[in-house]
Amino acid sequence: MVFADSAPGGKPREIAIAPAESKHLGWFVVLLPFALLTFALAVLWWRGERRTGPAAWTWLVLLASAVAAGWFHGILQPVALPGLALFALAAFGVFRPPADRRVRLLAHVAFVGLAAALMTHQWPGFANPRVIHARLFTPDALPFRLHLNFDKACLGLLILALGARLLGAWSEFGGMLRRLWPVALGTVAVLMALALVSGYVRFAPKLPPETALWLWANLCFTCVAEEALFRGYLQNRLAAAWQNRSYGPAAALVVAAVAFGLAHAGGGLAYVALSTLAGLGYGWAYLRTGRIEAAILAHFALNAVHFLGFTYPALARN
Repeated sequence: MVFADSAPGGKPREIAIAPAESKHLGWFVVLLPFALLTFALAVLWWRGERRTGPAAWTWLVLLASAVAAGWFHGILQPVALPGLALFALAAFGVFRPPADRRVRLLAHVAFVGLAAALMTHQWPGFANPRVIHARLFTPDALPFRLHLNFDKACLGLLILALGARLLGAWSEFGGMLRRLWPVALGTVAVLMALALVSGYVRFAPKLPPETALWLWANLCFTCVAEEALFRGYLQNRLAAAWQNRSYGPAAALVVAAVAFGLAHAGGGLAYVALSTLAGLGYGWAYLRTGRIEAAILAHFALNAVHFLGFTYPALARN
């Protein structure tokens, strides 16, 4: 469904570099920090289970390089840095918990508050560049704007780097895909059928010039960040807290899905309902496989089918 960074018809919630300014900076300047973040994500899987040596911390060098490039080119201001540093510290406290229960609780409270601020672009100092400007992919669609969100991308990277158990071998990846594909296929089929029946979208296959840019940004900076937070943190932590109860895994899945839906409240009730149902699918993928990669791929599959095959982001009457 329409799981873009801003709700259909809504105003972007982040600071955007104006089109003229983006052109002046040049595509290389705008994209360099995000390319470095992408490499940092890729390194996490290359690292695998190695927790010592250069492989363990290459992602951090790339993250620091991305921050430096973003700062140099005006995408980050100095006030953004404490937000990232505090979130990294909170994430370390959450995923490497100290013995003191009060410190652990403080880490979780700080983590949730800072995650909310970064996800909704409320922490100051980020000038997230707009790379698609009010684009009509079909005549009957709402205009679509795409921002590359540095704050949100860093959130996803830090959660995965500090707290996720990632796939370490191609054999594991194949096994995960075998368990994932029925869930992903069912999620895509159900959500797109509901969107069609409700008049939210129409069948509109397309391959616009922005496809590669959209696919990259959606996978690396939207799907990774949202699944890292809602499944990798929220669903996982709730399941652990309720592990001695028979309903624990199912309840954790539902709570995380509802939270995911409410996070998309800017698009109205229909948008929240569809997002919640999608969250159930992503959560099921995570529960069935035990892998955050499964949730990310299920999320990306739905978004890609929506973008390539149907009205995007939604019909204008919505």
